[in-house]
Amino acid sequence: MIMLIKKLLETTAAAEEKARQLAEMETDEAWAVYLAEAERQRKLWQYVHYLVAGANADGRAEREQSKAGAPRCDLLQAMAAAEWEKAMLCQNVCQSLNGAAKQAVDAVFRQALRYSGQFLAMAYDERARQTAD
Repeated sequence: MIMLIKKLLETTAAAEEKARQLAEMETDEAWAVYLAEAERQRKLWQYVHYLVAGANADGRAEREQSKAGAPRCDLLQAMAAAEWEKAMLCQNVCQSLNGAAKQAVDAVFRQALRYSGQFLAMAYDERARQTAD
């Protein structure tokens, strides 16, 4: 379970970094909301990792790989993939939990699925706009 939690932390941190890059490209308030939620989730997974493993983790390994600038469509696709991966990891972690912890992870699972669909739709729109130009 420690490896799943660490992977959730890395995935969340990577999505947060890509959202930060998108927020720098645009001034849409929605990115600020997503960034705040991603930061909250990253801190949550850091805390859970600390509780389970007794060690701090920050997800920087994945974030360091995503520092380079990328086109908006690529960032959106990467974020959709990260949210999908987060949902699948939550599903695996959820099997080992019960009570309030299971409900919290289930909420993250549902939200990750929603975000994944939204980011895929945004990437599709961006790709359609690029091909129309």
